[in-house]
Amino acid sequence: MKTTHLMLALLCAAGSLFTSCKSTKTPESVVEQQNYETAYEKFVQTTKGYPAVMSCYIDEELLKQASHSCPIYICLSQQRGRLYVNNQVAMDWPVSTGTSGHPTPTGKYKVLSKDVDHVSASYGRLYNAAGRCINSNATPATPVPEGGKFVGSPMPYYLQLTWDGVGMHTGKVVAGRRLSHGCIRTPNIIAKRLFNIARVGTRTTICQSVESAYPVFKTRPLTDEEHAKIEQARKEAEAKAAAEKKNA
Repeated sequence: MKTTHLMLALLCAAGSLFTSCKSTKTPESVVEQQNYETAYEKFVQTTKGYPAVMSCYIDEELLKQASHSCPIYICLSQQRGRLYVNNQVAMDWPVSTGTSGHPTPTGKYKVLSKDVDHVSASYGRLYNAAGRCINSNATPATPVPEGGKFVGSPMPYYLQLTWDGVGMHTGKVVAGRRLSHGCIRTPNIIAKRLFNIARVGTRTTICQSVESAYPVFKTRPLTDEEHAKIEQARKEAEAKAAAEKKNA
């Protein structure tokens, strides 16, 4: 079976809800020296800075077998989310969960509802009569100036997990950082896929440490020197390709 391994550098623009993606290829001169049992192991061990990175792992072949019964795990200590298909990691992505003042609750949950264009009823922005945002962290209880209005925060591809509104949805993600009021912010490309796979009842576990299903790797992570060699090889390959294109 051919496994498609996509390392997506997800770059979150400041203040933007949606996340753009860039597909990257890693030179094999260094990484092939180790015997990685799976493409996922290779992703984890060769992605410098993992888990606090914006890179995503997507196994397209496994995703073809995904169903609403496939479990989702959110690891708070790593600030990563993972979807398992047939007991294998099919997707691994960065998340930004609740801050210390609004912690994301741990536990075992099931999707309660889905809403592709959900809007928060608890948090949002406050605008004055001229249409200028005067409070980007407002609540419905925040006094509204005459002629102004409160607008709830958009939460696309929302999967509700708790009765008080905690869920997963598209939102601004910064690698390794907790930013939300309790929800699990997810890059748009992942949130959309999860929304299409999940149904009401899909199991989702939010845990403080790495989930018990997480694979144990036998190989070691690459050293900084090896990562530097990979980066140098990538730059040389890009320069060569650019020169060939220019001379074509």
